[in-house]
Amino acid sequence: MPEAADFQRAFAAMLADPGGVADTALRRALTIHRNTATKAARDALFANFPVAAALVGQDAFAACASAYVAASPPCEARLCLYGDRFAAFVQGWDAFASAPYLGAVAAVERLVIEALFAADAPPLDPGALAQGLDPEAALCWHPATRTLATPFPAGSLWLAHQGDQGADELADALDSLVWQAESLLITRPADAVEVRVIDAPTRAFLAGTTLADAAMRAADAGGDVAPIFAALLGAGAFCAQHISQDIQGDRP
Repeated sequence: MPEAADFQRAFAAMLADPGGVADTALRRALTIHRNTATKAARDALFANFPVAAALVGQDAFAACASAYVAASPPCEARLCLYGDRFAAFVQGWDAFASAPYLGAVAAVERLVIEALFAADAPPLDPGALAQGLDPEAALCWHPATRTLATPFPAGSLWLAHQGDQGADELADALDSLVWQAESLLITRPADAVEVRVIDAPTRAFLAGTTLADAAMRAADAGGDVAPIFAALLGAGAFCAQHISQDIQGDRP
């Protein structure tokens, strides 16, 4: 429908620059609509990146969020998914130069959002081992599975802000945090997103394309394969084999 498309483009242009509209009433209406939409997008960033906001404070985060909304306005109505490039934007925001870890924390929060709204699929059942899991069959990640390697303790920072602890408890958790690089696993077992700090052998196992390949990689990295695989099964990191055959190679 070219007429509808033309209208949408014209409306978007007017919304981007209401000051250029001659009609006073229309200009005022467009300005109100733009302000409302901008606030909704900014509020969505506060909702989607609450830990990043808590780390820098409401005012500083609001300034960054407003700039991001102006540079990358929402492309769809589902604001729960808004902010796919926000972590990189935060990393490059000059006012946050003294907090270089903030972009990594925002990246964790983005992966949490992705995991939460990823497609459903039955996880690989530990009972499959008793039934004779084929070690050469494809070992495919669950659609909600994500990993992240960061030079900062971004996962520990995120975890410290979860729960209902008070200000003193949070301060103690942050004071005891070990400042080091982390590898993270984000999964959604039982429909609840979990963030785990993982070691090098576990990350090596996750890189495997089959169970045999994953076990070899983890062993080469100095890991104990059985507990690693058990922990990943408990985390819901993998798809059931009959599902993984349909999405073989589909890794985030």
